[in-house]
Amino acid sequence: MVSAVSTSSAGLSAAMQRFDGAASRVASPQSAAEPVTAVTELASASLGVSINTAVLKSSIETEKRVLDILV
Repeated sequence: MVSAVSTSSAGLSAAMQRFDGAASRVASPQSAAEPVTAVTELASASLGVSINTAVLKSSIETEKRVLDILV
């Protein structure tokens, strides 16, 4: 079974890469032709970071509770 922690960590890493790329496009003078697209990509990546962070936090807390029950 795939761990929720590893899945959310991978998703967080991918979202951070998308966020970095989108931020570069927003700041780039060449992206002036498509500012709406660049900002939309930035907002989407930001949402991905937020969601994966919440899943990661929840997964870690759940695993901690399970370990507390077992010990």
